[in-house]
Amino acid sequence: MCFLISQKEASRVVPNWNVETVFIVGAGHSHYAGLPLTSKFTDALLEARDYRQGPSRTLVEFLGLFIRDAFGHSSTAGARYWPSLEDIFTCVDLSSNSGHHLGPNFAPADLRTVRRALLARTIRMLYRAYRDPSNRTAEDWRQLKHFYSQLDPARAGFISMNWDTVVEQKLIGRNPELLFDYCCDAQSAAFPENATTIRPVAPLASRRDMDEATPIIKMHGSVNWLYCDNCRDLFWFHPDETPRIAQQIIRKDDLERISRFLNRRQRSVKRSATAHEAWNCFCSRQVSLGTRIATFSYQKALDFPMFQKSWFSAERILQGARTWAFIGYSLPPADYEFKYLLKRVQLARAKAPRFMVVSGGSEDDVKATYTNYQRFFGNTIKRQGPGTSFFSDGLSNEAISKILTG
Repeated sequence: MCFLISQKEASRVVPNWNVETVFIVGAGHSHYAGLPLTSKFTDALLEARDYRQGPSRTLVEFLGLFIRDAFGHSSTAGARYWPSLEDIFTCVDLSSNSGHHLGPNFAPADLRTVRRALLARTIRMLYRAYRDPSNRTAEDWRQLKHFYSQLDPARAGFISMNWDTVVEQKLIGRNPELLFDYCCDAQSAAFPENATTIRPVAPLASRRDMDEATPIIKMHGSVNWLYCDNCRDLFWFHPDETPRIAQQIIRKDDLERISRFLNRRQRSVKRSATAHEAWNCFCSRQVSLGTRIATFSYQKALDFPMFQKSWFSAERILQGARTWAFIGYSLPPADYEFKYLLKRVQLARAKAPRFMVVSGGSEDDVKATYTNYQRFFGNTIKRQGPGTSFFSDGLSNEAISKILTG
């Protein structure tokens, strides 16, 4: 049950810093729920080519034309021929943010449409992957369910390097009334059925309960967030509303550009890519809400208020947690800002944290991940013997028990 609250009241919620174990989760964690690993994102994005005509297929056709013009591949080239998403986003962001073309056919405004098309398709892909049981194995799902059934939400916190909402979905699945906090002043909101202005809501709970909500810190944003460029408020929606977020990203001017590149009538693309008026903030009917997601770009845009607050919150929760448990996160070089944060907090603590790492995949994958952690955190990362802190068999009963009981 929910009730309306004011913006001022919502901002008074103090995050719960009383956390014993902070779980740092990456794409490997979400893979247990059937979502693709980051290395397989492009394959999953291009699956829309086999869909019937609709928004996802339209977006992929448009993106194919961009890949043809910018990177010299066929517009129908398979995922193995595409450049990495990091390279795509970096080229798009550096050009569009500096006001330059990327080749003669893609002006800065066109490049911003490319970015939004990539984001909208990714959000749809992640939502579909979670909802489709065929994407996951029964054993992976059992292990993930067992993990969430064993942890104490009042003593645990999450730092997610992902955009998806697997953590939120699993916590809600365990207890629909469980409260969580993004620790960046994000307000809970809902989409009304017969209007285009969102409304802020909050769980029907005591202030004490709100202050003890489970922290879920999203370092790069979340697929269920919308942001107002006017009042600069951030809103989060129930994970089941994620398709509406994807729909919101593609604006009227984006549809016109996509139509031009696809040589289709604007009307046909409009029908396939959008179905409602844009959602606007309650601060003004003239302001459409948008997204703020730090993309895979090597130069991530983290200078927005919600990211700054999220990173400060991550620092604080890392300072106090007894255990840092990494699940499905390989500590990649591209996340150098976050790695620096980890190292800085680790060395600033009076007492070092207890490290636990849960990895999986092929032996080569496990070996590479172990090497990353061992080189970065030293001999505290042990794969065998007394004091084992690295588990290579995923979320096994042994790993879960060791992390949660010490």
